[in-house]
Amino acid sequence: MNLFRILGFCLLALLTPAHSSAAHTHFRSTGPILIHNYHSESAGDSGPVKRKGSGVGIREVVPQAIKQRYAKWKEELLSTEFGRTQWDYYANNKHFLLMIVVSEKRKYGAGTDGFEWNKDGELVAATITLGKNLDKGYPDPVYYPVMNSLATYDDLYEVSGDILASAKLVHEIGHVNFTAQANGSIFQRQNKLMASYNTIFLKNGYDTSDPRLIELANELGGKPVEIWEAREYKSELSALRYLMERIHREPYYCTVFTRVKRNVTNYAFNYRQSFEDAAGESSSDACRD
Repeated sequence: MNLFRILGFCLLALLTPAHSSAAHTHFRSTGPILIHNYHSESAGDSGPVKRKGSGVGIREVVPQAIKQRYAKWKEELLSTEFGRTQWDYYANNKHFLLMIVVSEKRKYGAGTDGFEWNKDGELVAATITLGKNLDKGYPDPVYYPVMNSLATYDDLYEVSGDILASAKLVHEIGHVNFTAQANGSIFQRQNKLMASYNTIFLKNGYDTSDPRLIELANELGGKPVEIWEAREYKSELSALRYLMERIHREPYYCTVFTRVKRNVTNYAFNYRQSFEDAAGESSSDACRD
């Protein structure tokens, strides 16, 4: 486990809530680029907005002051076929309620929680919470190699904040997709075991060789950070599919695509094939020297 993941694991243990979102390594910017803890803001929230009644489809809860900006984020998402497909699936779903909440308590990050399963173990509800400044701030590259690639370090190009926000939104929809496909009882048990693991980890001086942690890791099928990072990378695949379609005609397309590949190689090497498959051969060919 490299230094970035060790630091990330410590923060993960400190701030992991009882749902799929968690905190990770914090990279401070030395320039004008703001790099933030993408999911960690959830620790300060009071929890997901409780749904009322048995509604289905998509319910949007957006403060009046943010509605105009939110509309631009949504417009960017729906400007792509991939984004429309993702949105329409939940908007037209008669057996599922997706809550999308813009929170003034959060700034740049987002999170997905509020999962509900029916008696048959099927996911029937989830809540995506977006920060009021979703169109600013870039997640770090360790667990977010795609969204981080939109950061402009050399001032050679500028990506619209609305595109950044829509990439974050589609990343969260990816979390809902993943959770819906997972076995509900296993998913919930993993979250409980990860919470137990992290409690012991904090109290034993970060000793991963603790027999109790080894036993929990065996039950989990891996260390909590490994399970959590797999969830994040799978959601990043959704962000990649969206971005490859949205920016394919932009002059900075190849710069972003090259940065994605570099981030994946440096931080998510074991998932490289999945990212290559998501990007498709046409993307690689278009940016080949």
